[in-house]
Amino acid sequence: MSRVVEGILIAALWLVTTARRQMRYRRTAQVILLVALIVVVFFVGSDYQTGVASLTTILLVAPLVLTMVILHEISHGWVAFQLGDPTAKNRGRLSFNPLKHMSFKWTVIFPITMYYLFGVPLMMPKPVPINPRNFENPRKDIMWVGLAGPAVNIFFMLFFAMVLGSGIVPTQGDWWLVRLLLTILIIVNLMLATFNLIPIPPLDGSRLLIGLLPPKQALLLIRGQRVGLGFIFAAVIGTAVFVGIDRVFFPWIKFVWGVLGLDVIELENMLAE
Repeated sequence: MSRVVEGILIAALWLVTTARRQMRYRRTAQVILLVALIVVVFFVGSDYQTGVASLTTILLVAPLVLTMVILHEISHGWVAFQLGDPTAKNRGRLSFNPLKHMSFKWTVIFPITMYYLFGVPLMMPKPVPINPRNFENPRKDIMWVGLAGPAVNIFFMLFFAMVLGSGIVPTQGDWWLVRLLLTILIIVNLMLATFNLIPIPPLDGSRLLIGLLPPKQALLLIRGQRVGLGFIFAAVIGTAVFVGIDRVFFPWIKFVWGVLGLDVIELENMLAE
Protein backbone atom coordinates (compact mmCIF):
# COMPACT_ATOMS: atom_id res chain seq x y z
CA MET A 1 0.00 0.00 0.00
CA SER A 2 2.81 2.39 0.84
CA ARG A 3 4.33 1.88 -2.64
CA VAL A 4 1.08 3.00 -4.24
CA VAL A 5 0.92 6.12 -2.04
CA GLU A 6 4.58 6.90 -2.84
CA GLY A 7 3.87 6.61 -6.57
CA ILE A 8 0.88 8.95 -6.31
CA LEU A 9 2.92 11.53 -4.37
CA ILE A 10 5.80 11.37 -6.87
CA ALA A 11 3.37 11.79 -9.79
CA ALA A 12 1.79 14.76 -8.00
CA LEU A 13 5.23 16.31 -7.51
CA TRP A 14 5.91 16.06 -11.24
CA LEU A 15 2.50 17.57 -12.09
CA VAL A 16 2.98 20.51 -9.74
CA THR A 17 6.59 21.13 -10.80
CA THR A 18 5.91 20.99 -14.54
CA ALA A 19 2.72 23.06 -14.36
CA ARG A 20 2.63 26.63 -15.59
CA ARG A 21 4.98 28.95 -13.76
CA GLN A 22 2.03 31.22 -12.93
CA MET A 23 0.58 28.50 -10.70
CA ARG A 24 -0.10 29.96 -7.25
CA TYR A 25 1.45 28.35 -4.20
CA ARG A 26 3.68 26.11 -6.34
CA ARG A 27 6.52 26.11 -3.80
CA THR A 28 4.15 25.44 -0.92
CA ALA A 29 2.60 22.49 -2.76
CA GLN A 30 6.07 21.10 -3.58
CA VAL A 31 7.18 21.29 0.05
CA ILE A 32 3.97 19.67 1.34
CA LEU A 33 4.17 16.82 -1.18
CA LEU A 34 7.88 16.26 -0.51
CA VAL A 35 7.37 16.19 3.26
CA ALA A 36 4.43 13.80 2.84
CA LEU A 37 6.60 11.52 0.68
CA ILE A 38 9.38 11.52 3.28
CA VAL A 39 6.90 10.67 6.04
CA VAL A 40 5.45 7.77 4.03
CA VAL A 41 8.89 6.39 3.13
CA PHE A 42 10.48 6.57 6.57
CA PHE A 43 7.53 6.06 8.88
CA VAL A 44 5.08 3.93 6.91
CA GLY A 45 6.90 2.01 4.19
CA SER A 46 9.50 -0.68 4.78
CA ASP A 47 10.92 -1.10 1.26
CA TYR A 48 13.72 1.43 1.78
CA GLN A 49 15.01 0.24 5.14
CA THR A 50 18.73 -0.25 4.76
CA GLY A 51 21.77 -1.17 6.79
CA VAL A 52 24.55 1.17 7.86
CA ALA A 53 26.88 -0.16 5.13
CA SER A 54 24.34 0.48 2.37
CA LEU A 55 23.53 3.94 3.71
CA THR A 56 27.24 4.78 3.90
CA THR A 57 27.73 3.65 0.30
CA ILE A 58 24.84 5.81 -0.91
CA LEU A 59 26.17 8.86 0.96
CA LEU A 60 29.62 8.34 -0.57
CA VAL A 61 28.37 7.64 -4.08
CA ALA A 62 25.82 10.48 -4.39
CA PRO A 63 28.33 13.39 -4.45
CA LEU A 64 30.63 11.47 -6.80
CA VAL A 65 27.80 10.80 -9.23
CA LEU A 66 26.67 14.43 -9.01
CA THR A 67 30.25 15.51 -9.78
CA MET A 68 30.30 13.36 -12.93
CA VAL A 69 27.02 14.73 -14.27
CA ILE A 70 28.08 18.31 -13.46
CA LEU A 71 31.36 17.79 -15.35
CA HIS A 72 29.29 16.45 -18.24
CA GLU A 73 27.23 19.65 -18.38
CA ILE A 74 30.17 22.00 -17.77
CA SER A 75 31.97 20.46 -20.75
CA HIS A 76 29.05 21.40 -23.01
CA GLY A 77 29.20 25.01 -21.82
CA TRP A 78 32.99 25.20 -22.00
CA VAL A 79 33.14 23.93 -25.59
CA ALA A 80 30.31 26.27 -26.55
CA PHE A 81 32.25 29.17 -25.02
CA GLN A 82 35.37 28.22 -26.99
CA LEU A 83 33.24 28.25 -30.16
CA GLY A 84 31.86 31.74 -29.48
CA ASP A 85 28.76 31.21 -27.31
CA PRO A 86 29.11 32.85 -23.84
CA THR A 87 25.57 31.96 -22.69
CA ALA A 88 26.61 29.30 -20.16
CA LYS A 89 29.49 31.42 -18.86
CA ASN A 90 27.31 34.51 -18.46
CA ARG A 91 24.79 32.50 -16.42
CA GLY A 92 27.47 31.12 -14.12
CA ARG A 93 27.16 27.56 -15.42
CA LEU A 94 30.89 26.98 -15.93
CA SER A 95 31.25 26.86 -12.15
CA PHE A 96 31.98 23.72 -10.13
CA ASN A 97 29.61 24.98 -7.43
CA PRO A 98 26.83 22.32 -7.32
CA LEU A 99 24.22 24.94 -6.37
CA LYS A 100 24.68 26.57 -9.78
CA HIS A 101 23.59 23.37 -11.49
CA MET A 102 20.79 22.12 -9.25
CA SER A 103 17.06 22.36 -9.84
CA PHE A 104 14.10 20.95 -7.93
CA LYS A 105 12.99 18.97 -10.96
CA TRP A 106 16.27 17.29 -11.92
CA THR A 107 18.19 17.19 -8.64
CA VAL A 108 15.33 16.30 -6.28
CA ILE A 109 12.32 14.75 -8.04
CA PHE A 110 14.24 12.95 -10.79
CA PRO A 111 16.53 10.92 -8.45
CA ILE A 112 13.54 10.15 -6.21
CA THR A 113 11.68 8.84 -9.26
CA MET A 114 14.66 6.80 -10.46
CA TYR A 115 15.09 5.27 -7.01
CA TYR A 116 11.38 4.48 -6.79
CA LEU A 117 11.33 2.82 -10.22
CA PHE A 118 14.77 1.21 -10.47
CA GLY A 119 16.42 1.41 -7.04
CA VAL A 120 19.13 3.75 -8.39
CA PRO A 121 19.08 7.42 -7.23
CA LEU A 122 20.40 8.79 -10.53
CA MET A 123 20.48 12.58 -10.44
CA MET A 124 20.84 15.23 -13.12
CA PRO A 125 21.81 18.90 -13.11
CA LYS A 126 19.95 21.55 -15.06
CA PRO A 127 20.88 21.40 -18.76
CA VAL A 128 23.49 23.99 -19.64
CA PRO A 129 21.98 26.73 -21.86
CA ILE A 130 23.41 26.96 -25.38
CA ASN A 131 22.63 29.55 -28.05
CA PRO A 132 23.70 28.20 -31.48
CA ARG A 133 23.16 31.65 -33.04
CA ASN A 134 26.47 32.69 -31.49
CA PHE A 135 28.38 29.99 -33.35
CA GLU A 136 30.29 30.82 -36.52
CA ASN A 137 29.15 27.52 -38.04
CA PRO A 138 26.05 26.48 -36.01
CA ARG A 139 25.46 23.07 -37.63
CA LYS A 140 29.07 21.97 -37.23
CA ASP A 141 29.69 23.57 -33.84
CA ILE A 142 26.56 22.11 -32.22
CA MET A 143 27.99 18.67 -33.01
CA TRP A 144 31.17 19.44 -31.06
CA VAL A 145 29.12 20.77 -28.17
CA GLY A 146 27.01 17.60 -28.17
CA LEU A 147 30.07 15.34 -28.21
CA ALA A 148 31.76 17.16 -25.32
CA GLY A 149 29.65 15.65 -22.53
CA PRO A 150 29.90 11.98 -23.57
CA ALA A 151 33.62 12.48 -24.33
CA VAL A 152 34.25 13.64 -20.75
CA ASN A 153 32.34 10.63 -19.39
CA ILE A 154 34.29 8.24 -21.61
CA PHE A 155 37.56 9.81 -20.41
CA PHE A 156 36.66 9.32 -16.75
CA MET A 157 35.35 5.82 -17.45
CA LEU A 158 38.73 4.88 -18.91
CA PHE A 159 40.60 6.62 -16.09
CA PHE A 160 38.69 4.82 -13.32
CA ALA A 161 38.96 1.54 -15.24
CA MET A 162 42.73 1.99 -15.42
CA VAL A 163 42.89 2.57 -11.65
CA LEU A 164 40.65 -0.43 -10.91
CA GLY A 165 42.51 -2.77 -13.23
CA SER A 166 46.03 -1.61 -12.40
CA GLY A 167 46.32 -3.49 -9.11
CA ILE A 168 46.89 -0.28 -7.14
CA VAL A 169 43.76 -0.97 -5.09
CA PRO A 170 44.04 -4.35 -3.33
CA THR A 171 41.27 -6.90 -3.81
CA GLN A 172 41.36 -8.05 -0.20
CA GLY A 173 40.49 -6.52 3.16
CA ASP A 174 38.82 -3.17 3.73
CA TRP A 175 39.61 -1.94 0.20
CA TRP A 176 36.36 -3.47 -1.09
CA LEU A 177 34.57 -0.14 -0.61
CA VAL A 178 37.13 1.69 -2.78
CA ARG A 179 36.78 -0.96 -5.48
CA LEU A 180 32.99 -0.71 -5.20
CA LEU A 181 33.12 3.07 -5.63
CA LEU A 182 35.41 2.73 -8.65
CA THR A 183 33.06 0.14 -10.13
CA ILE A 184 30.07 2.43 -9.65
CA LEU A 185 31.90 5.40 -11.16
CA ILE A 186 32.86 3.36 -14.23
CA ILE A 187 29.26 2.21 -14.69
CA VAL A 188 27.86 5.72 -14.12
CA ASN A 189 30.18 7.27 -16.72
CA LEU A 190 29.54 4.43 -19.16
CA MET A 191 25.77 4.81 -18.84
CA LEU A 192 25.91 8.62 -19.05
CA ALA A 193 27.92 8.40 -22.28
CA THR A 194 25.78 5.61 -23.74
CA PHE A 195 22.41 7.12 -22.83
CA ASN A 196 23.31 10.62 -23.99
CA LEU A 197 24.53 9.39 -27.37
CA ILE A 198 21.05 8.08 -28.22
CA PRO A 199 19.95 10.30 -31.18
CA ILE A 200 16.66 11.43 -29.64
CA PRO A 201 16.18 15.06 -28.59
CA PRO A 202 17.11 16.54 -26.18
CA LEU A 203 19.92 13.98 -25.70
CA ASP A 204 23.40 14.77 -27.02
CA GLY A 205 23.12 12.28 -29.86
CA SER A 206 20.39 14.43 -31.40
CA ARG A 207 22.91 17.29 -31.70
CA LEU A 208 25.02 15.06 -33.89
CA LEU A 209 21.99 14.39 -36.09
CA ILE A 210 21.20 18.11 -36.25
CA GLY A 211 24.62 18.67 -37.77
CA LEU A 212 24.33 15.78 -40.19
CA LEU A 213 20.72 16.01 -41.41
CA PRO A 214 19.49 18.39 -44.14
CA PRO A 215 18.24 21.73 -42.73
CA LYS A 216 14.50 20.91 -42.88
CA GLN A 217 14.87 17.58 -41.08
CA ALA A 218 17.25 19.15 -38.56
CA LEU A 219 14.66 21.85 -37.78
CA LEU A 220 12.00 19.18 -37.17
CA LEU A 221 14.37 17.44 -34.79
CA ILE A 222 14.98 20.68 -32.88
CA ARG A 223 11.24 21.32 -32.56
CA GLY A 224 10.61 17.80 -31.33
CA GLN A 225 12.53 18.12 -28.05
CA ARG A 226 9.49 17.92 -25.76
CA VAL A 227 8.04 15.00 -27.69
CA GLY A 228 11.43 13.30 -27.55
CA LEU A 229 11.69 13.76 -23.78
CA GLY A 230 8.26 12.21 -23.30
CA PHE A 231 9.22 9.31 -25.57
CA ILE A 232 12.41 8.71 -23.57
CA PHE A 233 10.54 8.58 -20.26
CA ALA A 234 7.90 6.26 -21.72
CA ALA A 235 10.58 3.99 -23.18
CA VAL A 236 12.54 3.83 -19.91
CA ILE A 237 9.45 3.09 -17.81
CA GLY A 238 8.15 0.57 -20.36
CA THR A 239 11.51 -1.19 -20.42
CA ALA A 240 11.61 -1.31 -16.61
CA VAL A 241 8.10 -2.73 -16.35
CA PHE A 242 8.00 -5.21 -19.24
CA VAL A 243 11.64 -6.17 -19.82
CA GLY A 244 13.79 -5.08 -16.90
CA ILE A 245 16.50 -2.42 -16.97
CA ASP A 246 19.14 -4.94 -15.86
CA ARG A 247 18.34 -7.26 -18.78
CA VAL A 248 18.93 -4.40 -21.22
CA PHE A 249 21.99 -2.70 -19.76
CA PHE A 250 23.81 -5.44 -17.87
CA PRO A 251 24.95 -7.34 -21.01
CA TRP A 252 26.29 -4.04 -22.40
CA ILE A 253 28.11 -3.28 -19.12
CA LYS A 254 29.61 -6.80 -19.07
CA PHE A 255 30.74 -6.43 -22.69
CA VAL A 256 32.50 -3.12 -22.03
CA TRP A 257 33.96 -4.56 -18.81
CA GLY A 258 35.56 -7.33 -20.81
CA VAL A 259 36.84 -4.91 -23.47
CA LEU A 260 38.45 -2.82 -20.72
CA GLY A 261 40.18 -5.94 -19.39
CA LEU A 262 38.42 -5.83 -16.02
CA ASP A 263 37.26 -8.76 -13.92
CA VAL A 264 33.70 -9.60 -14.99
CA ILE A 265 33.25 -12.06 -12.11
CA GLU A 266 34.10 -9.35 -9.57
CA LEU A 267 31.58 -7.08 -11.30
CA GLU A 268 28.84 -9.69 -11.04
CA ASN A 269 29.61 -10.30 -7.37
CA MET A 270 29.52 -6.58 -6.53
CA LEU A 271 26.25 -5.98 -8.35
CA ALA A 272 24.70 -9.03 -6.70
CA GLU A 273 25.40 -7.71 -3.20
